Amino acid sequence: MKRLLPLIALLVFAAPAVAAPRDELLRVAPQDAALFVLVQNARDHVKRLQDSPFAKWLPQSALGKQLLGGVDLKQVRDGVEPLFNALGVTPAEVLADVLGDAAAFAYTPSPTSEESGERAILLVRPGKPETLAKLVDKLNAIQMASGEVKSVASRKRRGEDYFERVKPNAPSDFYCFRGGVFAFSSSEPDIHAVIDRDKDDAKPALAAKLQKLGAADSFIVAAIHPRHFDRELAAKLAQAKPAEKAILERFHEAWLALDAAAIHLAFDSDVELGVSIQFQPGKIPAFARGWLTGPRTNPAIWSAIPNDAIVAIAGQFKASELVEAMSAANAQPNLKAAVEQILGPVFGKDKLPQVLAALGPQWGVWAESPKVGFLPTVVAAVQVEGKPAEKALARGIGYGFNTLRVAYNSSHSDQIEIVDHDDGITSLANEKGFPAGFQPSFGFRHGYLIVAGHPDAIRRFPEPKAGPSASGEALLARVSAVALRSYLREHREPLAKFLAAKGQGAEAETLRQFDQIATLLELADRLELATRGDETGLRVIARLRLAKPLK
Repeated sequence: MKRLLPLIALLVFAAPAVAAPRDELLRVAPQDAALFVLVQNARDHVKRLQDSPFAKWLPQSALGKQLLGGVDLKQVRDGVEPLFNALGVTPAEVLADVLGDAAAFAYTPSPTSEESGERAILLVRPGKPETLAKLVDKLNAIQMASGEVKSVASRKRRGEDYFERVKPNAPSDFYCFRGGVFAFSSSEPDIHAVIDRDKDDAKPALAAKLQKLGAADSFIVAAIHPRHFDRELAAKLAQAKPAEKAILERFHEAWLALDAAAIHLAFDSDVELGVSIQFQPGKIPAFARGWLTGPRTNPAIWSAIPNDAIVAIAGQFKASELVEAMSAANAQPNLKAAVEQILGPVFGKDKLPQVLAALGPQWGVWAESPKVGFLPTVVAAVQVEGKPAEKALARGIGYGFNTLRVAYNSSHSDQIEIVDHDDGITSLANEKGFPAGFQPSFGFRHGYLIVAGHPDAIRRFPEPKAGPSASGEALLARVSAVALRSYLREHREPLAKFLAAKGQGAEAETLRQFDQIATLLELADRLELATRGDETGLRVIARLRLAKPLK
């Protein structure tokens, strides 16, 4: 990895010109690199951010004042000015004319343990090639004057020029300008390959792969070619202990079906961080196919989850499907037997398969601000198909409630009571031992089993209604920064006292931490985790909605 340092250092000084910056760069880039990182349209993104409502609001916010108050901008400016003055360029010119269109870094580890087998190259497609050319010449002159570079020699490849930076006590660096793209590497064959791809004018498979991953237009993309890691994964599998080998074998099976993967960051009104994976058709293991591929629909239960819930997660699958998938993924049929051994006596071994098959596919778990007391009210809901399953679940959970009551009452002076409400809800009550507002309860509403920290949360549960899914997207989880900040500010004192009584830190320190979290949360409105899919892959997106939009 030491050979990568000069490449990373030179990232600040790279790029050439032509139209369609990303496509020009991808045309000459390595098509099979283990890791390929692309940054595009940086100039436009920076300008949009500078002009955004968020940028105008941030300095006026409490967190913005803290952040900006702790930064000595003059000291930072004074620290970088000598470098840019020596190069005869300003930071704004570097962004606008050099790095603003497209820049990329490709890396492939050595197929052996030898560091010399690593391959790495830096590519830049500048807005103004002449600005970059002057920067490179100036940098060469400065380093030759200091003795860091001995000479810069011109070389030929298929009649085209490239250059070698000869160093007195280190391997040479090489660079060229081809097809509007500047390429820099410590590997001469990698520079040769750039010239060859430009001369041969081959269609870039990498561009099509990024499009298929849904990441081609993102601000930053890090694409992974999985085949370069097959040997390392196989070696780990061969050395795995018996306890973990079964899981690794299943993971290895899914890994070999993987065709491409990428992490991508995009800025629109919100910030989006995504992970995309694509599989080779026909090679996906049967146990993983339904979980990793296929179109997504938004779970109907989201319509029943309060919009102001502090945190919520939801999905759609049968309990029986989950047990089968976990058993297959672990390659241990004993897992299914363990589930039967634990839950069979509760629901009846003959009835357990029917109960598991009746649970789902809709389910959700969320926490909302309390109507009574200071602890968040946690609610879990799962769809139940059929009255026989409801009766079996009611008996099983009722048995669990009673077992918990007996165990607690036998060792505490305060006593838990089981309360059967007129509306069919069953609760555990203990005015002395439970925190205010905490009454674990369960009941059935609209074909759902609901377990909650208070019976009123069950009573408020509306009938879920299926709605349209935005662009085939399914929401998996949601965190409301606004609701969490409001909860912390309203209940900070009793919550801090409660945690201190439980040995979870000093009350004053906990209050200070709550205030810091509340200040940090001012930046955001909500965070969402969603997924999209097709028959060959899956895309998971984390979407951060800020307090003010980015455009």
